[in-house]
Amino acid sequence: MLKLSRRKLLAEASTLGLGALALASPAQSSAAQSPADTAAGRDLNLDDPASNLETYIKIRGDLSGAPVYDLARGYVFALLPGQAAQPLFSMIGAQRSVYERVSSLEYQAQTRYVGVLRDLQTEKRLQKWLNPLNKKHCDVPVTRYGPANTRFLTDRMVPVGAGPAVPPQGTRPWFVIDGVVHLLDQIVSPVSPQLQPDADSMIFSADAAQLADPRTSRSPSQLGFTAVEAWRDWMQMDEPGSLWWHVAGVKLSGPDEYPKDFRGELERLDDEFFAGGSA
Repeated sequence: MLKLSRRKLLAEASTLGLGALALASPAQSSAAQSPADTAAGRDLNLDDPASNLETYIKIRGDLSGAPVYDLARGYVFALLPGQAAQPLFSMIGAQRSVYERVSSLEYQAQTRYVGVLRDLQTEKRLQKWLNPLNKKHCDVPVTRYGPANTRFLTDRMVPVGAGPAVPPQGTRPWFVIDGVVHLLDQIVSPVSPQLQPDADSMIFSADAAQLADPRTSRSPSQLGFTAVEAWRDWMQMDEPGSLWWHVAGVKLSGPDEYPKDFRGELERLDDEFFAGGSA
């Protein structure tokens, strides 16, 4: 039941599984940063909740309300007790989002996501898969989240209609390295004691100078994402263990930047992905 609640959050809050259910903000270690990086953090005022949130939306979205397209690629491993991580498949995913300002402490977004798993050797989409962990034949579904409406608060994301009525005054943790701002998001879900924790951790990164430019509504950015989660139901696993995701993502300048073959696959899998003026 706890697993289902987490999956429900991801389905409703979408965003590549990216976002924070709740996240305490530790004190910033600006003393460990270079003088230039410390100045960049001050210029952006990332310790201020409203400024931190605006910077976060500029990194992962677009303040103007224009559609934002993301591409993610990575690998998925099996974690079994006492064994080395075993690669199972690769993944590729696409997300389309439209962000809207509600207040200085809240944005909302409408988002949809499509992801597929691929064979490690051929990079072809898996539809049938022989699970090497239990020798069972599995039907591999396409992952679809959304369309979903999500609240982005200063220190977390929640589905629209959920979360605190008054936005909190926290911030997402941040640091600056060599002129690049990094903002942290995570989801950590409670699970029963016999299971390993479910945890998603994301770092969004973008150039500090571009983020500080008031003339721009968005900044080119990249994502580093790792997650540990329970087996997917379709894997038919009875053995204890977890999936371990390692993913990199990038915000595209527009939908034409998707690889040509993957864009065609997206259009076949979701004929609404590129349609209309909203996600």
